[in-house]
Amino acid sequence: MSGISFVVTVYNKEKFLPSVLGALFAQVGDFPREFILIDDGSTDGSVAAMEKLCAGRGDVRIIRQKNAGPAKATNAAVKAATLPWLKIVDGDDVLAPYCTEALLDAAQKVGAKFSLGRNALYHLGDAVDFGPAPASPRPFRRDLFAECLRNAPCNLTPTLIDRARYWEVGGCDERLFTQDFSLLLRLSWRENPAATDRTISASPDLSEARVSGNQRLMLKEINQAMFYFLSETPGLPLPARYTAVERAFGRAWKWQRRRLGAGVWSRWFWLYALAKLTPGSAAPFLPATLDAFTEARR
Repeated sequence: MSGISFVVTVYNKEKFLPSVLGALFAQVGDFPREFILIDDGSTDGSVAAMEKLCAGRGDVRIIRQKNAGPAKATNAAVKAATLPWLKIVDGDDVLAPYCTEALLDAAQKVGAKFSLGRNALYHLGDAVDFGPAPASPRPFRRDLFAECLRNAPCNLTPTLIDRARYWEVGGCDERLFTQDFSLLLRLSWRENPAATDRTISASPDLSEARVSGNQRLMLKEINQAMFYFLSETPGLPLPARYTAVERAFGRAWKWQRRRLGAGVWSRWFWLYALAKLTPGSAAPFLPATLDAFTEARR
């Protein structure tokens, strides 16, 4: 069975919803589908917009909750899903008409529980034109885990995830505010996802409209997610651990240097140097990197 549960998390996305939902409802493909929209305590007209845009559709469920953050909102929506595959979409991202079909095709051809494609940017107010569906390229296995060890490679919008696998890896980590990185890290540790080189989705170029625009929060949560992963994942090869540790201390040092003016005599530089030279010795200090991400000087 190849049914798709489309999951959309919404927080103050009123102005984006016509394009987002229009693209969702226009997805091509011969598969059962349902749409689960969760409003995470919006204070604008997002709920009214969803109700208007979804009027008369029997395949849509709108859930409302007090603001709890995207990780908890995503899990709450997925709990309401009933079909085998999850197409999770940020409330301001737009899908190409062929997005879901391409991801499902890649997953099935490769035999994967997880697939992803390419994401682009669009400007709010402009029509998002992906052009005609390109010829279907041969799917391949992408080493997303190696990318995650170094940085956050993407959000969840250009992915398709087997619903059972989503829960096998623990879903979104509710110890964190953000939903993307820790889930991608744990999914890609299980398997290299099926991948397509097609551009299948687009995100707005307005960083202030997105959680990802808060660089301090994002960097801090990448390090926190990595700390949890290293602490809770037995059997991880030492080279992978060392890469993760080195990159985590590098994020802390670069934030301090670029945003707070820290110099080479600061502890952040020397911790980074220790991580570069002997990451095993630096690993116990990984939780301390969270303290590096203080507010930048104005």
